[in-house]
Order: sequence, then C-alpha cells, then structure tokens
Amino acid sequence: MPEINYNSLQSDIDTGKPSPVYLICGDDGYLRRRSLEMLKQKYMPAFMPEFNFVEFDGSRCTVDQIAAAVETLPMMAERRMVIVKDLDAADINSAQYRKLETLLNSLYDTCVLIFFNVSVKSPANGSDRRGAMRALIKKHGTVINCKTPSPSEIVDIITASAQEMNAAISRADAAYLVERCGNDITNLLSELAKLNSLCGGKITRAAIDDNTTQSIDVKAYMLASNVIQGKRREAFVIMEELFEERTEPVAVLAIMSGAFIDLYRAKIASAERKTADDVAEIFGGEYNGREKRLSFSFRDSRRYSVELLRGWSTLLSETDAQLKSSSVDGKILLEKMLVGLFVMAERQR
Repeated sequence: MPEINYNSLQSDIDTGKPSPVYLICGDDGYLRRRSLEMLKQKYMPAFMPEFNFVEFDGSRCTVDQIAAAVETLPMMAERRMVIVKDLDAADINSAQYRKLETLLNSLYDTCVLIFFNVSVKSPANGSDRRGAMRALIKKHGTVINCKTPSPSEIVDIITASAQEMNAAISRADAAYLVERCGNDITNLLSELAKLNSLCGGKITRAAIDDNTTQSIDVKAYMLASNVIQGKRREAFVIMEELFEERTEPVAVLAIMSGAFIDLYRAKIASAERKTADDVAEIFGGEYNGREKRLSFSFRDSRRYSVELLRGWSTLLSETDAQLKSSSVDGKILLEKMLVGLFVMAERQR
C-alpha cells in the first residue's frame, strides 16, 4: 500500500475501511499525535473498549504480548484496536524480530494494529531492521509519514484551528505568527488559543506583536541575519535580549551557525549556477519549512567573498569549541565572537 502524509490521512480514513496495520512516524510531533487521534476517533471500538482496546509501551512489552492482543477476537464489536508506542525493531532480539515478521505477514481485518513513534527515530534505510519493518508495514498496511509541514501548510493548520475556536485570523497574520514564533505547531496553537482568549475572536497583527514572544530560534536567526547584513546595533540588542532570557549560549551559537552554513552553501551554489530550489533538493528535508530563509541566504551571499565566509565559519567553530571546553563565561565568548564577525566584514570592505 502507498505511503501517505498527514494531509492525505483524512481522505484515506474517508474510504471507511482501515488498514490492518499503521506506522505513524516522521519528524513533526504534533502531526504524529494528531494522526493517532484521527485513527482512534474513526476506528476505536465504541462498544466495550475495555475489552477491545489495548495499548503497549513498545520499549517494555514483548512481541508475544502484542501478537496475543492482535490475535484475540473482538468482543461484540467489528474489530479491536492495538496501539504499540515506540517499538524499536533495532532493539529486539532476533527471535522476537522473526515473530514480529510472522505477525505482520498474517494480519486479519479483526484488528487495527498501530505502531506509533512518540519520539523521532533515526532515519531508517532498507538494510536495517527499522527499514525492513517499515517496508513490511508498507506492504501490508499504511505508513503515515508526518514530515515537517511547509510554511503554507502550517498556515492552513493555524487558520483551520482558528475556525474551530470560532476565531478569525487572516492568512497573512497567520503567516506572520509563524515568522515571529517559529514553526513548532504545538507552540503556535498554544499562542493562538491565548490570542483568541485575549482578543475575543478577532486576532490582529497588533495583538500578535503585543501578546506573543519571539521564539529563541527566530531571535537567534535574526541575530545572525543582522550580522550578515552589517547591522551592528541591532545584533547586540538581540544578543542582550537572549542573555536576559537566560538562553544557553551553545543553543544561540548552534542556530547562528545554521544561518552561516546556509550563506556559505548559497555562495558555492551560486558560483555553480545553482538555485535555492537546487540546494533544497540536494539536502532533502533539511530545508522543509525554511525555503524562504534559504532564498534570503542567496540574496545576502552576493555581498561577501568565499574567503570571508570561511573566516566567519572558522570563528564560529572556534567559539563552539571554547563554549564546550572553557570555563570562561559564555556571554563573554559570544560577545567576543560577535565583535570578531563584524571586524572581519569591515576588513573586507
């Protein structure tokens, strides 16, 4: 059966016939949880759920226990539901894995078996057990891959959630909320609920500015962006705000480094006559939801030489090593690095 994404799940459910087995995976936690709730709402036995529903912790249960639950006939219901959370095929022994293969190859329509990844597992390839298990589930059932949604898809989720709250927010303001608060959907929906409560149903741009806090990711990225654009004062203001919020210097540097890596990639790609779309394709899902920022990197990369970008990267790397090994205050190290980044840019001019 085909692998689907979250956006296709409702259409799949509307067919009315469940797959015998599902794997809910992917890097977006909100979409994984939402997918599980949608399947439970549709296929959870309404009658005597205490006899027809079982949930296992995959890190503690055995495959024998799962198989026994799946093979038990439903009691006065069309089917049972069995949910297994965070079963890692890489962690079970060979005998148990063979039993898992046997189970997945002999499923009936009297049970809906759902493997749900609470946390994100490392990427699976076709040669390991995770990859093999995924391929087997795809063969007999449905894999729901909850990838990081694009900015447009996040805006769709925000506007749809606003309607469910009987609130009104324009697509432009929903997009602004994402830019300001980051793309973590759980956090965005929490901010949306807060705004709805404060605004009485009509959410405006001014209300977003007055009642939400920029995410650390956004602030740290803006810090890097101000350095790249030569905005010294603005950069130090943001740096001070991050310190006042007790943000870990290592976290700030990690996000800043990502912005400079984007800039360097854009510079090299431009020299090879490649576009932002080309870079996004080369690095796969790394730029999902960050396409706009990547286009800004292509714009800004024209201003600086490859030598300067390499110098900046070296300074960032050296600061990272100092933060992780030195007893010097991280605030001092970051401020010293910031000055160094601006000095390098001045020398180029």
